[in-house]
Order: sequence, then structure tokens, then C-alpha cells
Amino acid sequence: MGTTVKSRQPFIVMQDFIAGRHKIIAGSMGEFLDGDQTRGRILDLPAQPEVPLKKNPLKMLGKRDSSFLYAIGLPVRRLNLLANAKLFQSVCNLQISDVVRVRCQGFAAVGVTTGFWEQSNRSELSDFTKLLIEVELLVGEYSGEEPNMLKVNAGEILSVSSNIQFQPYSSDIKPSFSSEDIDLKDIPPIRECDVLEKMVGQRRGIQGHHNSCYLDTTLFSIFTFSSILDHILHSADVCDAQVQRILRQDIVNPLRRNGFVQADNVMKLRKLLRCETFVTEEKDPEEFLNALLHEVLAVDPLLKIRCNNKTHECNCYQIIVESDSALKVPTVQTLMERSFQSCGDLKFDQVPSCLILQMPRFGKTFKTFPFIFPSMDLDITKMLYQRSQVCCKCQEPADYRCSQCFADPLTTDGQICQYCHLCETQIHKQLKDHHPRRLDVQNISFASAVRLELLAVLCIRTSHFISFVKYGSGKNSWVFFDSMASRIDAGSGENIPVVRACPQIGNYLGMTEEEFASVDLTKMDDLSKRFFFDVYMCIYQFSEPST
Repeated sequence: MGTTVKSRQPFIVMQDFIAGRHKIIAGSMGEFLDGDQTRGRILDLPAQPEVPLKKNPLKMLGKRDSSFLYAIGLPVRRLNLLANAKLFQSVCNLQISDVVRVRCQGFAAVGVTTGFWEQSNRSELSDFTKLLIEVELLVGEYSGEEPNMLKVNAGEILSVSSNIQFQPYSSDIKPSFSSEDIDLKDIPPIRECDVLEKMVGQRRGIQGHHNSCYLDTTLFSIFTFSSILDHILHSADVCDAQVQRILRQDIVNPLRRNGFVQADNVMKLRKLLRCETFVTEEKDPEEFLNALLHEVLAVDPLLKIRCNNKTHECNCYQIIVESDSALKVPTVQTLMERSFQSCGDLKFDQVPSCLILQMPRFGKTFKTFPFIFPSMDLDITKMLYQRSQVCCKCQEPADYRCSQCFADPLTTDGQICQYCHLCETQIHKQLKDHHPRRLDVQNISFASAVRLELLAVLCIRTSHFISFVKYGSGKNSWVFFDSMASRIDAGSGENIPVVRACPQIGNYLGMTEEEFASVDLTKMDDLSKRFFFDVYMCIYQFSEPST
């Protein structure tokens, strides 16, 4: 007598056999009908007959495993998948947001797992179900006119990974997953023309997990659309090559290639930042940058700032200014100039390729100004220490230049031939044939203004960081990123990162200070309010002027 439906154990037939009048072919699905496993029902045969099983070659399966296999129509394809144990295990362990490569119209297309669909085959005889996988193809992976949402069976999955790259599918492609499937070549920043299709939407950007928003927003802002810090991904001088490899291969490349990085990849990096608090606790972006760049990778600092004839190195600059109610529109340009002047007439020792500025606020709540206007272009010409005015001997301001010294290897290195008044007198006591010329300091300056362009604005509200990033030269080329915009199952489920187009930001930033001062800030849309009211950090980049 058969057992109840609830206790039936699924199996797959591994070799052909004859049972009475029925030929049972390898790859057929069935379920045991008794505890001794001597009788079973073959689900692929018409009428699903009961057959004696005896010691026929069968493989017992779990419920989820059998549902994936049963959804594959051809028995031989079930066996093919089962024979690839690593791929079969990866498919059976699939979760929402996992990246997969699937067969699609003769190609292997890359997509993101978005759900699972159960097709009921329940009857009075069996409660077996088929489990399909819903996949959202990444933009650019499939050129057909059909929707990019697919429901596929497990036999259509070629590999499972967060680092899969598109490859044409052909009959000689084996549905297996190995390190060869991972493309290790560097991926350039996402092009402006591809952003709206490739990046905007849910499950885009970097997936947040356990207070990681400070790190997610920083990495997304710096690496998605810009290459200003790509040199640290390839430098041979880093102290921790493992961290460099994880940053490049597990975060930056997948982000630029697929538009998505899962939280597990980021967790690899967090665990190697030499402080366990980076794994679970709330942090600030500057803490993360200092840990990554200074303590772990030990690369050259981003900033060299001169004060009192000494050069100080750092990766971020904290703007320090006093509150000023008369300042109707506090721009980053104004605040930066005031901060450099009030802190001892600071100067940049060299033009920074990446300038990261912390706004004048303390903690996560107190703000010196209710809102800040991030300047689209930051003119740092007057903030640069002009080496052309420095004495080559004592580094004091230069008063004289000597062309004869420039040509004389005994007195100079052939590059600098400027002196202050005291050094010029001492140098030329014995050099009567030299004719130093007094410098006209007023005429010594940079040939053109040195400007940095705004790349990203990081904002904070209720201890949560989000960012706005400029992804191209267009005025309205702005996106909003939140690594924890929503959650699956609302409670303990995974976070869903979101990227949204924010063209309105460009309209506001295109205003003059007078125009912006007349804007009713209370009537702004919510994202624009967050941009101006919650600004925490601004990231600027320098592009060499074209010649």
C-alpha cells in the first residue's frame, strides 16, 4: 500500500530499464510509493503508472532539486545537468540577484535572477511541481525584439557567477562553470550613452548589507563613470595585492560590466580592511578611504597641501568655516576659499587629480549651513602653490632669476634658477659674470585657470549614505544611487540597490547664485532636497585640458 503524498521521495532514473510493459528511459522523473522504495510512480509516462523498482539504478533527490530537473522537458538534458555536479549545485542554490548566463536565441546572454516560478503538476496521484527561473537580461546582452524578462528551466542555465561576460553560444559550449568563465580583463567606465539603459533601475549598482552604505556609495561614485582612481587598481606598489585584486576583479569590473555587484563581493573587501568594525558597524566614507588607500594599499595620498612651508599629505580635506548668515547661497567654491584662507593660507602643492571634500558639518546631524550648493566647476588657481616663485635653495619666495645659473651645472640642476634676495647675494658673490634679473611676480601665473569638475555628491540622512553621480558631459547627466533602497521580504531579506535618473539636478546646478537664491527650496522634489540639504561630501576630478 502506498504512503501518503507528503512522504514521497523524488528520484531520477540513471539507466534504462523495463518494468512490466513499460520501458523506463534514463532521465525519467519519479517518486517512491513505499518506505522500502520497491515501488514508484514514473511521472514522464502517460497516466503516470506505478511500476516495480527493485534494485534499478535510481538517484534520490531533494524536493527543490527534483523540481528544477522536472521542469527540464527532455530526460537526456536532465542527465547532462546532473552530470555537471558543480553547475547543478550552483543552480539548485540559486538566489534572487544572482548573475547567470543562459541560452537565449542561439546566444549565451547574461542576466540577473529575479524570481522563481512554480508550475503545479499536482493531481490525485502526485504533488510534483516544476520550478522555473525568472531572469532579467542585462541591457546589451540580447538584441532581439522580445522582452528581456525570461522564464527558463534549469537546463538553460550555462553558469552561475557574479563575474560572467557575454559569449556567443554555440553547440560546442559546455554548460560548465570554471575560472575560465570569469573575464579578468579591465572594463572601462560606463559610457554616457549606455547609462540610462544599462544602469538605471532596480538591482543596479552595489548591493548593500550590514551598514555598508558608506562604502557602497563611495565606490559607486568614484569608479562607475570615472577612471580618476583606476591607477590604484593596477599599481605594482600596493602593499596588499589581494585587496587590490578584489577591488578590481570582484567590484569595479563587475560593476562596469554588469551594472551590479552583490553584497558578498563587497564583504570580501570589508573583511580585509584590518578592522573588524568595517564588517558590521556604521562608518563614514573618509574612514573607509583612509583605511583602504593609506593603511591597506598604502598608495600615494590624493592630496598634498602646503602650510607654513611644509607639505601635508591626506586623502580628504575637511572644509572648516564659521557660520555666516549673510551668505545666502553657500557654494563649495566660496567655502573652500574661506577655509584655505582661514586655516593659514593653505595651498595645493600640486593639482589633485581627485579632490574629496568633506562639508562643514559635525557628526551626522549638526550642519554649519542648512544647505550647500555644490559648485559644478571648482577654480583652484589661486589655491595652488606656484613653484615658479620659489627659491631653489631655501624654498622662500623667489626674487631673482638667473639664466647663467640655468646653464651652469655647478650652480643648479638645470631645472630651477630662481633665488630669494639673501640666496642670490650669496650665490653671486663669486660669479661676477652672472646677471640675475629681478622677477616681476605679478606676471608669474598659470597660463589658464585650473578647474576641477564635480563628479559626485554623497549625502547623509538618518545615518544612511546615498549619492548623486554625474555620468557624462551633459548638463542633465545625473543619477541617484541607494544601495539599500528596498528589501526583499521587508524584514531579514536582501537589500535591493536602485539607480535612478536625476536630470533635474543639472537644472539647479546650472543656475547662477542669484537665480538659486530665489528658488523656493520647500517646493523642490525630494531627491533635489536631499542633494542640497543633506550634502556630506563632494568629489571633484581634474581632466587635463586638451591641446
